Amino acid sequence: MCGAFSDKWFDVSQRCGKQAEALQVPWGSAILPEMVREKLSAGEFDSLTLIHNETSCGVRNPLREIAAVLKDFPDVLFIVDSVSSFSTEAIPMDELGIDVLLTGSQKALAMPPGLALFSVSERALARAATVSDRGYYFDFVEFAKNQEQDMTPSTPVIPLINALASKLDDIFSEGLQNRYSRHAALNAQVHDWVKARGFEFFAPEGHRSLSLTCVKNNREVDVAAWIKSLREKHRFVIDGGYGKIKGKTFRISNMGDETQETIAALLSALDDTLP
Repeated sequence: MCGAFSDKWFDVSQRCGKQAEALQVPWGSAILPEMVREKLSAGEFDSLTLIHNETSCGVRNPLREIAAVLKDFPDVLFIVDSVSSFSTEAIPMDELGIDVLLTGSQKALAMPPGLALFSVSERALARAATVSDRGYYFDFVEFAKNQEQDMTPSTPVIPLINALASKLDDIFSEGLQNRYSRHAALNAQVHDWVKARGFEFFAPEGHRSLSLTCVKNNREVDVAAWIKSLREKHRFVIDGGYGKIKGKTFRISNMGDETQETIAALLSALDDTLP
C-alpha cells in the first residue's frame, strides 16, 4: 500500500471478508523488494497484491525485483494491478511469475471505462477452484468454463469489446516497442518541463511512473484556480491532486494516444496559465 488505490484494495479485501495484512508505506514512496521479503518471511500468506503503477501519487513499484522475491515463496500467488501501466511498458507475465494480471480499458488503452481485463495463470485457476466463496461475477473458474464456449458469464459490453479489438489493431500497427518508447519519451518531455519550471516530483528518483507525472506543488500555486483557467482558456484539463494530496500535488498524464505534439500543446497551455 503506497497510495489511494492500493489503500482501497486493502479496504476491498477486508470488506469481502478476507484476512488481509497491510504492507504500508507513505504516499509517494515505493514498495521495495526487501520489505516484501521481510513480510512474507514473517507469516503465512496465500497471495500478495501489488499495484504496479500507483496512479494517485505517480509511484512505479519495482515489479521485476518484487517478482524475483516471490520466486522464493512458491506457495504465494502474485496478483498485479497494471491499470495505468499496461501497454506503456513490457510486463512479461509468465517470465515474472505473475498469477493474475489486471487492467482496465480507461487508462493506458485510451478507451472509455467499462471493461475489466485480466489474465490468469494455470496455477491461479487451480487455486480458485479450491475456494468456496469466490462469488460469481469475478469467478475465474466460471469465466474459463464460458470461454470454452466463446461465451461470458454475464452480458458483455459489446461496443467496448469492439473498441478494444480496434485499439489492439492500433497497438500492433504501432508496434509494442515503439509504443513503449513513445511513452518513455513523452514522460521525459513532461519531466523536463517540471524541472525547468522549478517544480519538484512527488515520487523519488527511480520510482516514478512512466505513464503520468505527479508533481509536488512546492511553488504553492493555487492549483484549483490554475486548472480552472486552463480549462476555460485552452480547454485542457489536468488533475489537481488525488485525495489527501489534492492541491499539494497535480498530475499530468502522458499515457494512451498522446504524442509529442499533444503534450507540447498541453505544456504550452500550462505555461500560459501558470499563476
